[in-house]
Amino acid sequence: MYCPSCNTLNRDDAKFCKGCGQSLHATQAAPAEPTADATNHADVEETQSAPVDATNHVSAQPAAVETGAPEAQWPEDDPTLAPTLILSPEKMMAYHQRRWQDAREAQATPEPYASSTNIYDAPTVISEPMPMSVASEQAQNVSSSPASPLPAQDEQDAIPIPPPPPPESLVAGAKAETGAKAGTDNATDAQPEAAPADAPDQASAEHDQDDAENAGYPAMEASEPMQDSSEHISLEQAEQAAPSGDFALLATGVTLQGRYEISQVLADNPQEHVYQVIDHQGYQRCWNCSSENNAAGDDFCIDCGASLLDIPYTMHEYSAEQSQEDTPVLQGNIVNTFVDQGRTYVIEQIQAEQNTFPNGVHLLAATSSDAGNVRRSDPNEDSSLVLQLQRIHESLSSPVGVYIVADGMGGHDNGQLASRMTINVIAERMVRDLLLAPLAAEKEGTPAKAFDEEALITLLHDAIEEANTALCSVNTRDKTDMGSTLTGFMVVGEHAYIVNVGDSRTYMVRGKQLYQLTTDHSLVGQLVASGLIEPDDVYTHPQRSQIYRSLGDKPNTQIDIFKQQLHPGDILLSCCDGLWEMVRNPQIESTLNNAPDPQTACQQLIDMANTNGGEDNITAVIVYVQ
Repeated sequence: MYCPSCNTLNRDDAKFCKGCGQSLHATQAAPAEPTADATNHADVEETQSAPVDATNHVSAQPAAVETGAPEAQWPEDDPTLAPTLILSPEKMMAYHQRRWQDAREAQATPEPYASSTNIYDAPTVISEPMPMSVASEQAQNVSSSPASPLPAQDEQDAIPIPPPPPPESLVAGAKAETGAKAGTDNATDAQPEAAPADAPDQASAEHDQDDAENAGYPAMEASEPMQDSSEHISLEQAEQAAPSGDFALLATGVTLQGRYEISQVLADNPQEHVYQVIDHQGYQRCWNCSSENNAAGDDFCIDCGASLLDIPYTMHEYSAEQSQEDTPVLQGNIVNTFVDQGRTYVIEQIQAEQNTFPNGVHLLAATSSDAGNVRRSDPNEDSSLVLQLQRIHESLSSPVGVYIVADGMGGHDNGQLASRMTINVIAERMVRDLLLAPLAAEKEGTPAKAFDEEALITLLHDAIEEANTALCSVNTRDKTDMGSTLTGFMVVGEHAYIVNVGDSRTYMVRGKQLYQLTTDHSLVGQLVASGLIEPDDVYTHPQRSQIYRSLGDKPNTQIDIFKQQLHPGDILLSCCDGLWEMVRNPQIESTLNNAPDPQTACQQLIDMANTNGGEDNITAVIVYVQ
């Protein structure tokens, strides 16, 4: 199957993409390949749209998407005041196909089309969760709130949220001060003094350290500059270059078995040496889940999504005279052993010393909503849900919570009704199956039904599908066209299950860094993912209100659901487009990092959206993980 994030071809049984680490559980089906008929008839197809007032109508038929399109092609009235429009995937494909045909005929193919790979021959493009500090610098000027400088445009690549790093004790020796390192004199003396000409190598080492931090693993402070990977020293070469001795210490940069590169010497004993090593063939065994199903070239584990690049381990080296009885018992997990040049080597992964949440997960949640400045006199078509049960038994907190934002569409009272129905149906199902069922089982003295990951995802999916079915039934009965976008998350224990349908968004703050977890199911979202427009254009593009997925549009709508591991200090935000279109990502990040509690953060974000225009209803749900 193809990864919807990076278009990498994976095996059919893969759970995570080997190229980017994103989950494949909710992989979107590849859109049907456009046919000639779709191209020829694209001009006569009409896009579905919610009923709108005649004085406030935006044409649902897509026009040219270039930012420099003539003004006369767009509606004269303000498109931001129009209801959200529904654009089916088929019509969106036909629209792009027609535009590509026009571009070919004009012999003016833009750069994004120069690739030989047609993006519409692949699954729907989904952006990876992006740290918002790499958003464009123009985004910082919307609000007066201070924001940190942003990197250059060529550094603004989307990166996934780092998976849980290896245990800190695994890299504790790498963080020790130089003075505390035992037995490194021999290795240090063996290294020539760095000359000024070696400055580029030092810069390369610093760049490698930055890459390690971005990948979610602590960077190691080696006592000597790392050698270039293309010049690794083999054990045989090291033996020839090392001073004469029965059990000489290996220098940093030596690579054993073509796999384990020594990055630091941790201990030097008469019959045992301890090193910090980097595994350059991490695909052979995943450090996180121990999977051996990966292959050479896989950057991420296909079973758990953890990064497989340059994983640190501890390596014990024993001399040939070391007897089996004298070999100490290691406390960590032994992942590999081998013999080379008469010496025995043991690769050890230190186990975590304590749980991430020793007292369980504690959640602090809040929600708030406002009609917005422009639509103050109209009903607020947004609805939100905070449904939380937090019990503490034997000093261990086990929370269960559902947090949803629904943005209604349809004009008049239909949008208000759509969001209310969506919230009510989901709340009823979750209270009955997720909250009351375990409580009733405990009351009767019977074991409560255990929810595994598959059961939780099925429950969340079915609850949202019930809401979609209810909206479709009312539309069929009353001849209406109401609908609702939906975003949010369900928290069970140490994991959050993110859900999204439409162009509302869910964000996460981790380590003071803002990430967008969900993908906008909108025309401009696909244009950004395809590289046809810049990310900042989504805030001003005339067709930004057109979406291709919503509840109430059709039965069996596709729902994005994926799992996210939680850590202490994480902050989760779900909001409608009325918030994120008015408040840019740097200001969202600053507010969430500095607000003392979630209720204050909600109000500050709503006030900021109104200050910046308040063109739509504004709703936010925020959860602090402690």
